[in-house]
Amino acid sequence: MLKLFILIMSSFLFFNACSIKNPLNNKSKYSFIDCPQTLILAPASKISNDQVTMTLNKGYSVNCYLPEPDSTEVVIEYNYSIETLYKIPNSKTEKIEFIVFITNKKEDIKIYEESFFKDIAINISEDEMPELYKEVSNFNDKIIIAKNLYENGIKSFIAIN
Repeated sequence: MLKLFILIMSSFLFFNACSIKNPLNNKSKYSFIDCPQTLILAPASKISNDQVTMTLNKGYSVNCYLPEPDSTEVVIEYNYSIETLYKIPNSKTEKIEFIVFITNKKEDIKIYEESFFKDIAINISEDEMPELYKEVSNFNDKIIIAKNLYENGIKSFIAIN
């Protein structure tokens, strides 16, 4: 009798466990795709004056994805850092413009352009400020373009101003 009870209970648990849907098996709603070639415009990679020098670091990353599998838009996400060297720090905040523009593969037609304005704050007190002070600030920005433009082939360019 005990063996029969154990057999029935284990069979019940086995069949029940196989029919339960896994709650951790959610499919990602994002579909990652290949990113276009992205280049930093050399003349617009550095801003310099008597007080500060700001440089767009070459160690940026670009992620591209479709927000939904059947989406008509492509999201291009830029992760970048700006290195700021203060020569004569007299301001607590520096303003910078991060510019992204997209061209066709031949680079003869500008398809899209967007600017992102950033404030870079000094994260040190004036008492502790050395004569030369370097700080790296990390940023993340996204643009959205039509999927048909992406499929025709694009190039991406980034710059600071």
